[in-house]
Amino acid sequence: MGKFSKWLEEKLLPLANKIAKQRYLKAISNTFMTIIPFLTIGSIALVLVSPVASSADLEPGLFKSFIEGWERLANAIALPVGSIYTICMECLSIFVAAGIGYFLSQHYKMKGFTPTILSVISFLILGGLYGGFEKTWDYAGGTGLFTAIFSSIISIELLRFLLNKNFGKISLEGHGVPEALTESFAMLFPSVVVLLCMSILHTVVSTATGATFPALMQTIMSPLLSATNSIFGGVILVFLVMTLWWFGIHDTAITGPMGAFWAVALSANMAAYAAGSAANNLPYVITEPFWWFFIMIGGSGATFGLVFVLMFVCKSKQLKTVGKLGLIPAFFNINEPIIFGVPMMMNPLMYIPFVGVPVLNCIISYLAMSTHIVNATIAYPGWNMFCPIAALISSADVKAMILVLALIVIDALIYLPFIKVLDKIKLEDETKEA
Repeated sequence: MGKFSKWLEEKLLPLANKIAKQRYLKAISNTFMTIIPFLTIGSIALVLVSPVASSADLEPGLFKSFIEGWERLANAIALPVGSIYTICMECLSIFVAAGIGYFLSQHYKMKGFTPTILSVISFLILGGLYGGFEKTWDYAGGTGLFTAIFSSIISIELLRFLLNKNFGKISLEGHGVPEALTESFAMLFPSVVVLLCMSILHTVVSTATGATFPALMQTIMSPLLSATNSIFGGVILVFLVMTLWWFGIHDTAITGPMGAFWAVALSANMAAYAAGSAANNLPYVITEPFWWFFIMIGGSGATFGLVFVLMFVCKSKQLKTVGKLGLIPAFFNINEPIIFGVPMMMNPLMYIPFVGVPVLNCIISYLAMSTHIVNATIAYPGWNMFCPIAALISSADVKAMILVLALIVIDALIYLPFIKVLDKIKLEDETKEA
């Protein structure tokens, strides 16, 4: 453990810190954190208008009556609620393009709204047109996310370069002109160059390959997307995130940038489900709701079960108090009282369960979904919803809730022997101090 810790401190931690501060990854991470409310609203709207079964295929009984009621509700709200789903989820890439353009331009201290609009137009040129001038909305949703990321970064970087060179600068300062107009005119000619570059790129790709730019990006990124959806990719990601957390690097340093991959996966699941695919036979297992509701149950380290161990098993006043203080936040997947109160970070005794419990949750949940025992996720109720309930909503499957409840018990049992040792140490220290 000593050599491993030293290697992590000397090699991995500096790299993780650099990743956490990298401007593109921060812009992507901030964008996906900003649009979480709309992912939540859109995904719940889909669940409301899409009953999990057809009443015509069911035997008479309570469940058939429930589905019939759901079908009547879905028919009644199909237009207003279905519209929310359509716009929130099928325009996702447009929102991402705007978000990255905004956060990256803020990083460079660019003024005005022009950079944000420019990044959206750049995306629409690359992702909103077929080979010629024919418009398409095929890539406005999750299938265009990688194009949105690429086009936004390139457009803002090119804009910054031209502005720094004072290319075609029109200065209206000091003439009583409103600031918004001053800034937009200063970016007029640089914006022309940026859009011309995007148009040329669109033309070259469509002419040379006969495909759209988003289709090319999907081809390039598909191996990486497949890797992130595999059980091995999931386990490696969990291990890396939790190890870094144990050393004090917040999990968002890694999970933030993963939002792009998870959003593509969830969007594909939702589209397949809306098109009529069975919820237990969807293309992706590892999505953002899978991460928060099936792996990190109660927060990073999957500490929901640990709270009850602290409350009912520990004799140490410190640990018992930490358990009581952490109970209510744990229902909302907030576990800082546990992480810092036990503590979990930099505690050699807690490294194995802190990392191992989420890894085990990942393996069990992945196998349950990949073998079609439990439905894959089709909705994102929000990271701070109580995990068993969120699992039920996100997958529209009672078995998912049962799975998470079982995992909570398993997690508690794994934490138990480690906490008992720590409790003995803490109790001895408290007795000496008394």
